[in-house]
Amino acid sequence: MLFLMKLSSIFHLSYNAINIIVYYILIPIIYFIIIDLIIGAYYFTISYLIILLGATILIKDYNLFFDWLFEKSVQFLRSFSVLGWNYFQASVIICVFIPLAILIILLLIAL
Repeated sequence: MLFLMKLSSIFHLSYNAINIIVYYILIPIIYFIIIDLIIGAYYFTISYLIILLGATILIKDYNLFFDWLFEKSVQFLRSFSVLGWNYFQASVIICVFIPLAILIILLLIAL
């Protein structure tokens, strides 16, 4: 969270915007690049970039969109309360440990 807050101040974007950019754009692109390296083609990366381009054209108000998607993400993380996790626990598990585990697995496969 502190890292994302620092990025938001560096890039003069809201915390919500930085959060969405990191988790919905940068991390998937990294995954897709690694997957494409594994399979020897760039299908996933190119497809995702086309989707992002389409979204860029269709989204009229980025701040409104980032805030809306951030709130949906918060609702998703709060839904893990059925497992006994609070928002902080769900955030750490879903947003830190799982992406890191996926990255490590992809890198191990790629190597």
